[in-house]
Amino acid sequence: MGRTENPVLRPTSALGGLASYLRWCKARAGLTNQALAFRTKYSATTLQRASGGAVLPTLRVVLAYEEACGLAGGEARALWLKAQRAEGRRDRRRATAGRGKAPRPDLIADRADMSHALADLRDRAGLSYRAMEGRVAKRPELVQLSRSTAQRILTRQAFPTSQAQLMAVLHACAVPERSWDDWIRAWKKVHRAQDRREPAVTPARKLLAREAEAELACFKLESVEPFRSPTAAWSVRCRLCGALFRVQLSALGNGWTGCPNRCPRDHARPTATGPLEPLACPRCASSAPGTPAADCLVCGTPVRPAPD
Repeated sequence: MGRTENPVLRPTSALGGLASYLRWCKARAGLTNQALAFRTKYSATTLQRASGGAVLPTLRVVLAYEEACGLAGGEARALWLKAQRAEGRRDRRRATAGRGKAPRPDLIADRADMSHALADLRDRAGLSYRAMEGRVAKRPELVQLSRSTAQRILTRQAFPTSQAQLMAVLHACAVPERSWDDWIRAWKKVHRAQDRREPAVTPARKLLAREAEAELACFKLESVEPFRSPTAAWSVRCRLCGALFRVQLSALGNGWTGCPNRCPRDHARPTATGPLEPLACPRCASSAPGTPAADCLVCGTPVRPAPD
């Protein structure tokens, strides 16, 4: 028996109608999210999010959900297309709410101006986030831009974290390369002003970020944005297939379902299932308990296994 799901957010909206239909399909088939995950290639978390009504799932997830419930060829595609159009209009309203005409790059003064100007680029381009992702994918010299990242930046929920990411956004919005220098100068000006207001990154913070990068490498992943915290969603790329997705550092190895493309899990760091060999303390040479990270029982010195 699965847990009771939260009520659908905005049930009268197009996205809420899609979520309600998916929940009806699941109830009709008498399945749980775990059972649906077994019938599809998607995780239970992805399927639960698809029927949550908070974000628009991909069409592939929606069709797989419907097919797993034994209703292939039903209403899912039509409801998804309707929700996609509605969410696109909602994103554009959110991006331009409360703002006048977007400033030119040379007139950008702060982060709000920059975000508004980038949102205006997307409105003028008239491209979907999927099309933007495809445009950037054809330019391997650029930093790859996922649909979710593009949506957060172009609806003013996030800000380009680097000059390379800004260039990817500009190319995704079909901005001519001859004008990129103006945008880069504006981005640098905003960052200089932001740096004067924010404290410098401490050495401890830099060490934490390096340790986080090393943890990702154990699972054949690499980051595509700066590290914030162990519990924050982090955009990463699979080194085996190049897929872009988001994970929490604290979730790796603890319920993480792996790459969305089902890359072989044996490439990731193995989880110990049997007894571990005791580790020698570097200070007093006595044996520490057989755990991945322990303190010496004699002198209290932290003992860590040697890196692979």
